[in-house]
Amino acid sequence: MDNVNVLIVFVSVLLLLCIAFSRFISRAGIPVLVFFILAGMLMGSEGIGGIYFDDAASASMIGNFALCYIIFAGGMATSWRSAKEVLQPGALLSTVGVLITALLVAAAARLLLGMTFQQCMLLGSVVSCTDAASVFSILRSNNMNLRSPLAPLLELESGSNDPAAYMLTVTMISLMDSETGAAGFAVMFLLQMAVGVIFGFAFGFICAWIINRIKLNSDGLYPVVAATMAELVFSSAQLAHGNGLLAVYIAAMVMGNVKLAHKTSLVRFFDGFSWLMQVLVFVTLGLLVFPSHLREVWLQALAVSAALMFLIRPAAVFLTLFRFRCPVKTKLFISLVGLRGASSIVFATYALKEGVPNADVIFDIVFFISLSSVVIQGSLLKPAAHLLGQIDKEDTTLVSRSFTDYEEEIGGTLYELRASKGSRAAGMAVSELRFPDGVRIMLIKRGESTITPTGKTRIMEGDVLMVTAANTDALLLLRDRLGLA
Repeated sequence: MDNVNVLIVFVSVLLLLCIAFSRFISRAGIPVLVFFILAGMLMGSEGIGGIYFDDAASASMIGNFALCYIIFAGGMATSWRSAKEVLQPGALLSTVGVLITALLVAAAARLLLGMTFQQCMLLGSVVSCTDAASVFSILRSNNMNLRSPLAPLLELESGSNDPAAYMLTVTMISLMDSETGAAGFAVMFLLQMAVGVIFGFAFGFICAWIINRIKLNSDGLYPVVAATMAELVFSSAQLAHGNGLLAVYIAAMVMGNVKLAHKTSLVRFFDGFSWLMQVLVFVTLGLLVFPSHLREVWLQALAVSAALMFLIRPAAVFLTLFRFRCPVKTKLFISLVGLRGASSIVFATYALKEGVPNADVIFDIVFFISLSSVVIQGSLLKPAAHLLGQIDKEDTTLVSRSFTDYEEEIGGTLYELRASKGSRAAGMAVSELRFPDGVRIMLIKRGESTITPTGKTRIMEGDVLMVTAANTDALLLLRDRLGLA
């Protein structure tokens, strides 16, 4: 019993030290999740913790459980109002971009590793999705306010590309273990998509309806209800041969964009809970990795990782977005924001669980790719954003609030007011407008761009002010005083 308590104390202290140092390491652009991988390795059989863990099936089960909530949190924090402006490029990056990435990684791995094409394609599928948590933890820790519409585009891509990567991974594992032809897998692919979409929308509205009408004795039970429903959505879609991750993401996005009781507390609960789940995944990876096995593949793995970061990701972004009017500098920055993380780790455990040939080598390579991606790309994000001119210098709002948080804070009716020619507001700073209590500007639409105003932001002719007001009379007086239309 004392040995168990000693182990719990050791693990607890180690994790708390990682969290305590997170503020300092995040300033360098390195997500704290990297240190949880190292913590897992220290706890492992070849570390000072001495915990032997080599159970791929358990790791896969833990990963599925965690990934369900990570994706659910991302879906709830995605505003449809913000996402629909970047829906086409975001959807293409999440599907076509994932496929291009998988194919190019397979080609690079075939050249550098000498494995079979199917094994290389499996590796490409596993690492074809980006990690939203790593990206936004860096943006938040460095207070990086990206030009519109970069933030919603990156969030939509990172939050929604896991289902496509999951389907590719599962398909490749099935292909390596059966004689089903390409037509059969195409049918399976489409069936998973269709069932995932149907279950996602159906469960999303049903769950919102239940939460809005159920009367519980304690507010603390509502997150428990929502968390249970998330697993119900995932498992039900999987049982119906659908894509559970897609169903969870859609259901969560539906819940986050309809009238929902306790929405703010639910979003914040799942934001924190998703962090706990990511810590769980990264520690599990650290435990599952045997450092002595890494010496045989580290050089080839780093070569594949370098190709993915600096050649394959940019190629996928430029090919996917070629028909959109997107500046080259913006595409270059999107190319850099391609960090790999929890999803890739979980998908790699699928291959281990199924006993795919060279699965252990694939897992070790995914370890190097995930680790090098968050360290190298993470540290380059802030200087690259400034160098490429992707920082919105007028918006000093921290990026720590999610899109749905903004909607919850409005607390009044949203109106549009235009600063037409001759308006007294034109040329004035927001702080000079002397807004009455209960009235404030949420956004300013200026041409094709959107600005989150500060007190120093100056109104220009033609600006459309998105104003929230709890009192319509106060808004009318303000409109007449400033000559707004």
